[in-house]
Amino acid sequence: MEQDEADYKTLVEHVPVMVYRADVGGADQWHFVSPQVETFLGYSPSEFTSDLWLDRLYPEDRDRVLQEEDRDRDRPDGSSHKIEYRLRAKDGRVVWISDEYVLMSGSDGRRYYRGVMLDITERKASERGLSRHEEQFRSLVQHASDVIVVVDPEGCITYLSPSVERVLGYSARERTGRSMFELVHPDDLELEKETIAGLLKRSGSYSRIELRVCHKDGSYRWLEVSLTNLLEDQGVRGLFINYRDISERKVLENQLRHNALHDPLTGLANRSLLVDRLEHAIAASARRNEYMAVLFLDLDDFKSVNDVFGHATGDQLLIAAAGRIKPCLRSEDTASRLGGDEFVVLLEGIDHSSDATAIASRMLESLRAPFVLGDQEVSIHASIGIAIADAPEDAQMMLRNADAAMYAAKSRGPGCYEVFQTPERAAVR
Repeated sequence: MEQDEADYKTLVEHVPVMVYRADVGGADQWHFVSPQVETFLGYSPSEFTSDLWLDRLYPEDRDRVLQEEDRDRDRPDGSSHKIEYRLRAKDGRVVWISDEYVLMSGSDGRRYYRGVMLDITERKASERGLSRHEEQFRSLVQHASDVIVVVDPEGCITYLSPSVERVLGYSARERTGRSMFELVHPDDLELEKETIAGLLKRSGSYSRIELRVCHKDGSYRWLEVSLTNLLEDQGVRGLFINYRDISERKVLENQLRHNALHDPLTGLANRSLLVDRLEHAIAASARRNEYMAVLFLDLDDFKSVNDVFGHATGDQLLIAAAGRIKPCLRSEDTASRLGGDEFVVLLEGIDHSSDATAIASRMLESLRAPFVLGDQEVSIHASIGIAIADAPEDAQMMLRNADAAMYAAKSRGPGCYEVFQTPERAAVR
């Protein structure tokens, strides 16, 4: 008897069908499910319970299957029946099942099914004139909120899902037959072409990138692009691409990145961003054998503005001062606020120290004009210390040198600048 049981178990584990034993109605307990359930549906035998079976029934088949189960309660023992229906696999696939069973009663009087399930998905697809891959593809497209694209090896769009209109503003008809590269941002075009070239080297290969694609309204949307080489798949015969709109995420990421690197009051670079750019500038200056400079600016008597007019007016003054500093600079220069009334400007790629002093003079002149802040008119001056590097320097050392020069400028009176001099340079001068 034990040998018979072992032989039976070996048999059901190797036949290409799913063997099961389950109660009829009521308790609806599944007493045995063969390992083939994992091949069919992706679930282990221990996972496949009555509740799971009910949950994975395809909605359109559910009522019909449950009505058949109700009729089984009144059917005699030994009668066999067959029903076909769909189940959702663990990975979301729709699997057609042929469920053939016999009604039996146990020694305790409880009725149960002894049956086998067969995966008939391919047969069903064939009956409808579709291959299994086409059926899966259609199901995927119908339920996808992302944009599904199929392109040939040259990037020509052969299929585009209707959701493209929601994401990019174009109808599928407008873009089908056109090159997928036409709408890609120029700065991202090389990345996409290189990615596709890599995919074409190996069937089934996969890659994911992020790039910008032009909306019909002319704006660019950030998309997460997942690409799979399915050229050898008879159901696709192309590169299968999924577009997911991540524009909102990118806006948030950029805002967080900006906030982490900029002064919240003035919008200028903060100390972290300044030091990072200063270190890169020092390295670049050494490679190119050119000058660079740091200008340390402090507003004279700023404390008295806060004391007389209040901190709100003081904040307005800092914002207005930043607005006057920036126009004095070149596009490649960096203006930053370290805190309080201290500003630092980084000048890269200057030809001579006179370039730095000229910019310092422009800033001092710009700040001399009175500031109109609400109902108040405020006049201030500034002092600037300049540190110039024509050889490898340390970022923190340059800031300290510029700071020291700024205090030297203050000692000369308001509205002055001073260039930091090492003992060697001072001796030469």
